[in-house]
Amino acid sequence: MAESRALPGSPARPAAGDLPVVHLDIDAFFASVEQARDPRLRGRPVLVGNGVIASCSYEARRFGLRAGTPLPEARRVCPDAVILDGHYPTYRAFAERIFALAAELTPHLDTYLDEAYGDLTGTERLHGDPIDRCAALRAAIAEATGGVTVTIGLGPNRMLAKLVGKTAKPDGLAWITAADADVFLAARPASDIAGVGPAIAGRLAGMNVHTVADLRRLDVATLSGLFGAVGPLLHERARGRDTRAVCAREVPQTISRETAFHRATADPATIEGMLHYLAERACRATRALGLTARTIGLKLRYADGVGEEGRRTPATPSALDPDVHAVVRALLARLWTRRVQLSHVGVVLSNFAVIDGAPLGLFDAVEQDRAHRLVEGLDQVRDRYGHAVVVSGRSLTLLGTLPQDRYGFVLRTPSLTK
Repeated sequence: MAESRALPGSPARPAAGDLPVVHLDIDAFFASVEQARDPRLRGRPVLVGNGVIASCSYEARRFGLRAGTPLPEARRVCPDAVILDGHYPTYRAFAERIFALAAELTPHLDTYLDEAYGDLTGTERLHGDPIDRCAALRAAIAEATGGVTVTIGLGPNRMLAKLVGKTAKPDGLAWITAADADVFLAARPASDIAGVGPAIAGRLAGMNVHTVADLRRLDVATLSGLFGAVGPLLHERARGRDTRAVCAREVPQTISRETAFHRATADPATIEGMLHYLAERACRATRALGLTARTIGLKLRYADGVGEEGRRTPATPSALDPDVHAVVRALLARLWTRRVQLSHVGVVLSNFAVIDGAPLGLFDAVEQDRAHRLVEGLDQVRDRYGHAVVVSGRSLTLLGTLPQDRYGFVLRTPSLTK
């Protein structure tokens, strides 16, 4: 197991109150789970995905492979790699076990696919020194999962905890105090700042702003003029100040559900059935966050590797299955123009609107609307009994062609948002 360490120049043992936020990241998530399940894979380059890499082990990364690398290229670069389709319910079970252990550290845990944030404020009275407690947590996770490792970062806020953790990957523990943030951030890429996505990073690069130190030269007025409400946040975060609460529900940039077909197909019923299922899953995830989507997108990949993408912004935001699937079908009619089979499809929701006052997964403000009541009822049933308990609409065509478990259809590529 990697050693715990502070950044150069940081105090060896800062006061517990100086490290109120913890960030936990599961190392090489899918691939490391597969290595834990099958010890024969340990030390070997393991790739999980279909069409492109969804996750790869650190042994594979030594060959320059990364998530998103096409598998034909990966095979060429690393012919000895073990390639697995993956199984989402298995990964979910491992994540739930890891997060359950992390929840013993703090009652305030904000979990995502392969990472979590925790608020440690006041927990030192019960658990003592947070560095010692996090070191013990890493050991407990490795033991409970058969060898899956995590990297932990401790800091004064979410952004710094995550960034300092990256310096200790894989299987490490690192920390930073607010006093060290200025030097730590200055030379880092501007894209490391929370809120600087590809679009903003591209605009900054066009202005010759590449590092956090460069970003600090832009005042609040300039950043506000360039990026609106995000501008003042970037100004603060470039100086190491991030006020996001750990348990605050954050609005993601996109929610996507996509997968590869077990065999490339040109059958309209199969394609529309899969898109209905993916739209249903994306809508359910969106509703669970109390959001509606202004923009609906479709991704296609042909069997020969050519890809197509399109999106529409309807007049009214929605997270209702019928609304989203109708737009997806229209996009399919526009984008699927070649007489070539499709190997991969995906539904992408973005440009979200927050439903004011909506509790998790419910739409109290529109109780009288029949469509909303229907999806609320389905969500409640699936939350209790599993997604597979109800198969609806055009996804009925998938019955008998794909296996199912509690979480739904078992897809060739896990249907996940990363």
